[in-house]
Amino acid sequence: MKEVEMNIPALRFPGFNLGGNNAYLKYSFEDIFLFSVGRNIKQNEASPEFETPCVRYGELYYMYNEVINAIINKTNLDKSELLLSDGDEVLLPSAGEDPLDIGSASALTIKNVAIGRTINILKPAKTNVYSQIYVSYYINQKLRKQIATLAKGVSISNVYNSDLRTLEIFLPTLPEQNKIATFLSAVDEKLQQLKQEKAHLVQYKKGVMQQIFNQEIRFKDDDGSAFPEWEEKSLGECLDYEQPTNYLVSSTDYDDSYLTPVLTAGKTFILGYTNETNGIFENNLPVIIFDDFTTATQFVNFPFKAKSSAMKILLAKEGINIKFIYEAMQIMNYEVGGHERHWISKFAFILISVPSLPEQIKIASFLSSIDDKITNITNQITLTEQWKKGLLQKMFV
Repeated sequence: MKEVEMNIPALRFPGFNLGGNNAYLKYSFEDIFLFSVGRNIKQNEASPEFETPCVRYGELYYMYNEVINAIINKTNLDKSELLLSDGDEVLLPSAGEDPLDIGSASALTIKNVAIGRTINILKPAKTNVYSQIYVSYYINQKLRKQIATLAKGVSISNVYNSDLRTLEIFLPTLPEQNKIATFLSAVDEKLQQLKQEKAHLVQYKKGVMQQIFNQEIRFKDDDGSAFPEWEEKSLGECLDYEQPTNYLVSSTDYDDSYLTPVLTAGKTFILGYTNETNGIFENNLPVIIFDDFTTATQFVNFPFKAKSSAMKILLAKEGINIKFIYEAMQIMNYEVGGHERHWISKFAFILISVPSLPEQIKIASFLSSIDDKITNITNQITLTEQWKKGLLQKMFV
């Protein structure tokens, strides 16, 4: 280990000052870690319904973050066939399609968890040198790209413990590491709470939409009287369509500092922002953006330019609330068959049940209120993630 006086993070907790016993030290991975690998647990040998908690390498990519303090899957393999955790491990997948995935570290804080094959396991070679949670955050923030450069292979990249031994890490004192680890864990706990709250709202909206559009839930007029029965109409009777020919962007030189979003239908909704001021779609808003081929839809209530004429701009006809129709389309079946699936020839004939306009407005307003809550939580998640990213950039050497 070597004392490092020049490499001090930009952000540090009060009470931890440069010099003396609070200096940062540089360590080799080989000096502070013991290395091992997990044992094979096949996909069909892992399920939440089984007995022994387990972690498989693929799960490190999409189920877990920097700290593992709850286990999702279990296995029924005999314990004599398993490598069980002591609760002091740092886990890294040793293989992946993207080399950057291999630098995804997770601190396993739970004992007696079976660790699967294709996982590099780091355990303490000495006591009171590092916090596993601090190390996990450090690897993900500072060493991920370096680990990716160590990867070998073509279609599948591999990094072995022998590669990890060559890495170095800068550590403050253990109390400072613990302080940082506790703080970042609290930030992640808040993020997890927000994401769970969003997931619950999204699920609630799906459930209530099914009830509304199956007419199991009916709204009443402001005076308490019942609205008329719903009528069956075709989508073509509810919506006009317009080709975006007059609103196409001429340049793909996008910049987030520009004002007008450029839209496409499909999974990637806003492609970027343009400074072109002519041919902006800004009247008759809101509209629905519809893709003939993927059947993707987006509700748009702001001015925009279009990327391609492949999408349709759908507008409400008289007596129709377009937000209501948009929500109804989210639970409709678009399996119309054929390769050429154009709005005018295929989708316009699909039937839909429609209430009176006042009930449409009440339904749309109710669902929009849920959307507003989801958007608010989404914004909180984004801001918290940006704040966390800024903290990580400033808290590690």
